[in-house]
Amino acid sequence: MRLKKVLELMLQPELKAAIDALDIAGVDRRSNQASRQALSKSRAAKVEVLLDVDAAMDECVKLRRQELHVLGWEWEMELNDLMANAAKAKGVKLLLLQIPREVMERQATDKGDVRFFELAYLKATVQKPRKLTARVKLEDFVIPNPELIPDDVRSKVRKWSDYIDYWAVDWNFRHDTFMQGWVTYRTRRDRSLALVSDPHTYPKAGRYHALVKVIDIFGNDTPFKSLDLDVHDTSHDG
Repeated sequence: MRLKKVLELMLQPELKAAIDALDIAGVDRRSNQASRQALSKSRAAKVEVLLDVDAAMDECVKLRRQELHVLGWEWEMELNDLMANAAKAKGVKLLLLQIPREVMERQATDKGDVRFFELAYLKATVQKPRKLTARVKLEDFVIPNPELIPDDVRSKVRKWSDYIDYWAVDWNFRHDTFMQGWVTYRTRRDRSLALVSDPHTYPKAGRYHALVKVIDIFGNDTPFKSLDLDVHDTSHDG
């Protein structure tokens, strides 16, 4: 199936979920033109990126190139999976690379300290301990290319969560700006890190879209992990 067709099938549910989120928040769709325009721009930007990558993959096939590297400031995990599957079907090895913050620092670029890394993998789940309440639990975090991690750092790592320095949750993402609703991070004095968020209570039952952001111990942002939440009036985990 062509990526363009997959996009059409994928983005329509996304639009519906976003409009439902506006309804849940008590916003009248007809009067919230700015929010609808922001959502439209967000969807259009995603489509443009994915179609550009798809065109680049077609060019690789045409030129008999087996590998494609794409640099980006921010990546969304679900879209990354979509692009990876499309690349695999075309026989192209696709590497999505994070542009590090150091690229904006003159001193770092002059010293040649800027390095581009593949995207990390994040697994997170939603728990619902009480009615109208949800919390997020981090289940796994994998950094690619572990051989590039300095030996003195790697020797101190005992478990996957040791690579995480900060993570936060936007409990009601509106497909525009990430709004930090809950956050935890390590400090110099306290190196512990919670892997389960505090419970968040929603105003009423319905469907919400949460977003999880993680920064690793090297200061790299990971792809946003999106979570669709069906919040009920009854208590259960899941």
